[in-house]
Amino acid sequence: MRFCWLFLLFLVTLCSYETCAQNYPTYDGYFLNPFIYNPAAAATDQLQINASYRRQWFGIPGAPSISSLTVNSLLDKRRVGLGFKVSTFSRGFLNSTDASISYAYGIPLSKVSRLFFGLSGGVLSNTDNLGEIAVSDPALSNLATNSISPNASFGMLFKNTNGLNLGFTLPKLFNNLTSLDANYSFSYFDNMIFTASFSKWEPQQSSKKGKGRYRKKNTNVPLELFTIYRYSSYGGMFEGTGKLNFNSNIWLSATYRQYAGVIPGIGFNTESVSFSYFYEPGLGGDLPLKTHEFLLSIHLGKIKKFREKAPPPPAAKKTTTPPPKVVAKKPDPVKKPDPVKKVEEKKTEPAVTTPVVVDVSHQPRFKRTDPMSKIDNPSDSAATKKAHAEERKELEKHIEEHAEGKHDDTHSEPVNERHDFVKRGTHHEELEVGTYVIAGAFQSRANAEHYVKTLKSLGYKDADFGHLSVRNLWYVFIAEEAEIPKAQVQRNKLQKNRIFKDVWLLTVQE
Repeated sequence: MRFCWLFLLFLVTLCSYETCAQNYPTYDGYFLNPFIYNPAAAATDQLQINASYRRQWFGIPGAPSISSLTVNSLLDKRRVGLGFKVSTFSRGFLNSTDASISYAYGIPLSKVSRLFFGLSGGVLSNTDNLGEIAVSDPALSNLATNSISPNASFGMLFKNTNGLNLGFTLPKLFNNLTSLDANYSFSYFDNMIFTASFSKWEPQQSSKKGKGRYRKKNTNVPLELFTIYRYSSYGGMFEGTGKLNFNSNIWLSATYRQYAGVIPGIGFNTESVSFSYFYEPGLGGDLPLKTHEFLLSIHLGKIKKFREKAPPPPAAKKTTTPPPKVVAKKPDPVKKPDPVKKVEEKKTEPAVTTPVVVDVSHQPRFKRTDPMSKIDNPSDSAATKKAHAEERKELEKHIEEHAEGKHDDTHSEPVNERHDFVKRGTHHEELEVGTYVIAGAFQSRANAEHYVKTLKSLGYKDADFGHLSVRNLWYVFIAEEAEIPKAQVQRNKLQKNRIFKDVWLLTVQE
């Protein structure tokens, strides 16, 4: 009787040793955790933790048992998925432990399909416990040896939002066979796994926003179909599964596996935890041996998003320097007017601006191409130059009064509701059609340009100026809008600051 048990253990070891050489132990719940076979399936839309236990040929001492733990997830707003897998395979007097990490990368082929590539690498440890069995047969004593060897696999996975998924795996990229297979000629294609599935089932979205696993219901089909073919140089094995979802919480499955017969399964789902059980009664198989398998799945965190578009190229680093402190300059002494000449000076409005940075995405709609426009008109009379000097003096005084950073004081003066409407002229730097928030008006272009530079140094990058032919003045504006209501909003924001309480609106029409 003892010899019969030893002989049975020997057969079990040979059969399971072949399975180990193929590097893919059998799992009934393969369709619930594709990552167990294919490293390209690591990029799941949530962090998934799967723990399974499989006990084969229940009731027979030394029968195979398999335990596994996988953790995998897509990196949010990336195309990369990472995973970790560890499994232990015990059969007879042989034990194997396989630990690996996986990297997956997805490529969008179209709006509805993606192709993932995956690579895993780790170690495979084989140990024996022949010391527990009093056997003198040298064939058994040389059957296995303790060893540690590298282990790697490669996979591809095609996913389509229409429900079709196709997978391909090379589960063995290293030759880690023991002396029993010393004459074995290794090839990457000695072991291959092919998978296909079709599913249009999306359970109803969870009521907890951002934490639910389930998506919005979308033309659900309760029946899902899965198939897997495990090819090996020792022989192949086909398996097909139908999974019927009664609702988002319970389902039943039926699998037919070559040589093993019909395998029923049942699953229970909650928002973040799933439990599945599979039972192999041996009906329709080669041997009436019973097998139990349990699978616990946990889904954590929010739904991860796959990045469909490539990120824009990194912009050049801009070194930002704090705006220089404006130091008031003493105005140049003004010469006394010649009593012989009578000059009629024009009274100009004080220049004002705002410390609130206004986000204007468009550029000024006029170009300055005349090189002589950078200086005052050389034909100006002495009286005009004097008026420009007085204008500059007032501007410098205004800047000096507000150079200490007191730009956010709330004013108590009445709000200026001024709004002028003028026709656009033909000057080469004429203000474009639109509505402007005006901070100041100047006779001298140089003064207007000087004021704009001062505003930009204080942080108002959108400040600019332009000419208005109908009044022959240069206007400094802080904001420019195509619509009057938007310009009014900008003006009201600016008038909340004491030094910009007098900004007003100017609409230029055709």
